Amino acid sequence: MNLPPEWLLAAALVAIYVFDSVHFLQIGEAVVSTRGASLTGLSFGSPFELGGRRPYLPNPLTPWRPDLRIDWNVSIQGARPEQINCEMRRHLEVVRPIAQIATMCAAFVAVAAPLALVSGYEVTFTVSILIGLLCAVTGCILVIRRRASLGLTLWQAISVSLVAVICPPCSGNLARATASQRHWALQASDIQNLDFAGPKKVISHAKVREMLTRALRLCAEDSAEYKSVATQLRQLEVKQD
Repeated sequence: MNLPPEWLLAAALVAIYVFDSVHFLQIGEAVVSTRGASLTGLSFGSPFELGGRRPYLPNPLTPWRPDLRIDWNVSIQGARPEQINCEMRRHLEVVRPIAQIATMCAAFVAVAAPLALVSGYEVTFTVSILIGLLCAVTGCILVIRRRASLGLTLWQAISVSLVAVICPPCSGNLARATASQRHWALQASDIQNLDFAGPKKVISHAKVREMLTRALRLCAEDSAEYKSVATQLRQLEVKQD
């Protein structure tokens, strides 16, 4: 059964948007999910690795909730969790208007435009893409103007903006792409001390311990990496006790 070209194009728009939402995390990287100004969850990615990286797919229906990236390593003397909590909240406040614009982009390009295609409304499809592009340009201008507050270099702001303008489905992830450009470095045992909402603190501790245990199995026992991860795991258990 051959699908009409319009259906294939509609599927491609949605597929590109969803694929662009995926983070590919290495060992030593994690993602903090957010809601408003709160930290709501922690993920080290899927247990299934692809080329040494673990995919993580945030909810594609919530483009207004940008994810924050953290780097954990025992050799990194990062900032204290209290400082990072304040920085993350300020970061979320700055990126919030961009997230609102990105949501409009996703609504027009990844929802309205595909529906118009499969329904045969070509004019509606064209208008949806143009409105989405206009929203993307507006969001990109905001990213470039706020780059200092977002902790981005001019080149980082321009590169994120170019992707959003050149690839319309990617514009729905403008806030996520902008937020993921900045990484916070801290000790793995300090991740649980981030200001997660409600019972997420206990869940986060379990996830950190699981990830360190998994990383320990991947390191040679006589290597510096093994000793570092083992030390961090012991520190985590001491803090829990």
